[in-house]
Amino acid sequence: MSPDGITIHLITKELQALLNGRVERVYQPEQHEILLIIRCSGQNFRLLLSAQAESARIHLTTREKANPPAPPLFCLLLRKYLEGSRLLRIEQVGLDRVVHLTFSRLDESGEFKEIAFISEIMGKHSNLILLDPQSGVIIDGIRRYSQALSRYREVLPGRPYLPPPGQQKEHPADLNLEKFIRIILQDPLDKTLEEAVFHKIAGIGPELVREALYRANLEPQLRLEYCGEYELRSLWDSIRQILSPLLEGEPIPTIVYDGKRPVCYAPVVLTQYRGLNLQKCKTVNQMLDEFYAARSAITRFQQLQIHLLGILKREMGRCTKKLVLQQQAEAEAKQADAYRIQGEMLLAHLHLVRPGQREVFVPNLYEPDTPLLQIELDPSLSPAQNAQRLFKRYDKARDSLKAIKKQVELTTEELNYLASVKTALDQAETLTELNEIKSELEETGYLKLKDTGKTKVPAKKNPPQVVRLTSRDGLEILIGKNNRQNDYLTMRLAKDNDLWLHVKEAAGAHVIVKAKPGGEIPSTTLEEAAQIAAYFSEARHSSKVPVDYTRRKNVTKPPKARPGFVIYRDYQTILVNPAAPGSPSETR
Repeated sequence: MSPDGITIHLITKELQALLNGRVERVYQPEQHEILLIIRCSGQNFRLLLSAQAESARIHLTTREKANPPAPPLFCLLLRKYLEGSRLLRIEQVGLDRVVHLTFSRLDESGEFKEIAFISEIMGKHSNLILLDPQSGVIIDGIRRYSQALSRYREVLPGRPYLPPPGQQKEHPADLNLEKFIRIILQDPLDKTLEEAVFHKIAGIGPELVREALYRANLEPQLRLEYCGEYELRSLWDSIRQILSPLLEGEPIPTIVYDGKRPVCYAPVVLTQYRGLNLQKCKTVNQMLDEFYAARSAITRFQQLQIHLLGILKREMGRCTKKLVLQQQAEAEAKQADAYRIQGEMLLAHLHLVRPGQREVFVPNLYEPDTPLLQIELDPSLSPAQNAQRLFKRYDKARDSLKAIKKQVELTTEELNYLASVKTALDQAETLTELNEIKSELEETGYLKLKDTGKTKVPAKKNPPQVVRLTSRDGLEILIGKNNRQNDYLTMRLAKDNDLWLHVKEAAGAHVIVKAKPGGEIPSTTLEEAAQIAAYFSEARHSSKVPVDYTRRKNVTKPPKARPGFVIYRDYQTILVNPAAPGSPSETR
């Protein structure tokens, strides 16, 4: 989603406050994104210009972004031409999504010379172009393309600059009811009202079109052939009601949220989104800054969550395959006594074995009624050699059984650990929590650190931010939502007399109820904390979940144990239904 022409018009008006500001620094944090630090009226402003296909835009930002270790070539070029220059003009081309920023700089001859930086917001064709306005020659663009990609124009150094093709739309200030009806009805009658308005009126984007239709009580998919004077008059009144204050510079910048997810934005209150959260902003710049920051955070969250989930699935699959093989080896090793008995019975009945036999049936003297025991033979060996072969298999199986059991125990422990990380990943709600899980996987070796070739000084780690709540009885409840938080909560924050809770034999959060000096934990707080522990576990969607609880002094962490792993004693168990913090639930 990119801003429409009306929004760019309002942005451009607000950016007039930067005129005569000095460009202090130029950065390129993303491949198609430029950040200008402009000093004006005693403070620094951060002007963001983006040519990204899905989020091309221009606005002031307060967000910090990491820059690449080495500036890209286009960034170096902008630093050469723009750093130290003064911003003279910021102009929009009509109501098109094209903005010209004109700077004045001292050139090599000692004279002041103008340089233009053009922001073209056109979806996948968006671009940022540095231009010599006197000659009209392109210095460079953040996206270069030749006639092989565009028959209309080339964006290459040394080529003449051609503006984007005009859209042949009517400026809303030049319209009246009669002209509006005439231009709308010029379109084919099978077009929808939404399409007709969007393609005929300059500056108005899809959100404003749908808002105008909603306020006019008209369906967006209503076709022109079914529209009469009443419908078109109602739509014109609605459009004029929306656009008049915007063209006069009186916006009401609004972001629409569905929970924490930003849905859309507009410089007016979008009444069409009933039931969703509408957040008003002070300026249009602030609206764009907050919307794209929130959307970027969600995108980064989803990308990191998918990446970490892929690593966990891969490792859990590896461990599952390894466990199957180990269990097969364990089952075979448990046949040690069978090999010994077969060897002994074979020696006791050598007279029954004929050379070249592949199997023999002999009485099993260890069983009542001496049933026949089937023994597989190697026909290339003598009967005595076959018996010795069975004894060797017995010795090997007996010696390996203990080692195999240890391997099975370690693999099972690793699977349980990975399951605990996956539970924390599935229930993570913030980017901070995901980064804690990522750090844990790096520390445990499941995720490789990027080798930059430079010696990295270990950064001081901030303590994990555990969730803090207050129970209905006024006691503090602390929740660790991943293994790093669990270790910090249980082994550092909790005191000996605090109550410690965890779902029985399942991955989940450590929960601490802070005990008051000399006070007991009320049963209502115990139930509430147990419900929270069940909610933040892999048993979230179950009922009658067993939750163990004990005093913190009964919980210990073995040396070299995996993150989040503890052992506890002297505990009791309560059955509860999982409940989110603050949600009432009955204990069963």
